[in-house]
Amino acid sequence: MSASDRGAAREASGSTGPERFEALTRRLRLPLLRYFTQRTGSQPDSEELVQDLFVRLLRRPGLMTLESVDGYVFEAAANLLRDKVKRERKRPMLNAVDLDRIDLADDLPGAEDVVGGRQNLERIQAALKALSPRARTIVILRRFEDMSHAQIAARLNISVSAVEKNLVRSMAVLRDALREAG
Repeated sequence: MSASDRGAAREASGSTGPERFEALTRRLRLPLLRYFTQRTGSQPDSEELVQDLFVRLLRRPGLMTLESVDGYVFEAAANLLRDKVKRERKRPMLNAVDLDRIDLADDLPGAEDVVGGRQNLERIQAALKALSPRARTIVILRRFEDMSHAQIAARLNISVSAVEKNLVRSMAVLRDALREAG
């Protein structure tokens, strides 16, 4: 019989179930805190895990009649820790971001940026409308539909060279429209 089991046997002799459980919690609280802290690196998490473990153990009928109560408690502690790790893996983003520290206003564009963006969009739209229908279609297929030059050529029944020439001219017109803003 190990020393901890003999200690548990002494706790069990001549006392009631609640008294024995209380003696067990007093005796194992610090070793359990060390166990959890070594594995989590967090004193607050360890405190919480010890509390959760004792609540689980309190619900276990016949706990104090087990042959090796200490072994059972530490096995339960290992299981509790495994469950915690599994839960955290399922929702890593909640642990990675401190939601209270996020300042949403910092991520929003300022009024000048919004107005400037709208003006640029209007210039691009006007420049696109000024292009020939074929050139406009080529720009849209390349930039917005992400089609290759060969795919555009096949779709419009023109040569790849014609696609490239139209794109070069069209992109120059769009670039000039944006430069006029600056």
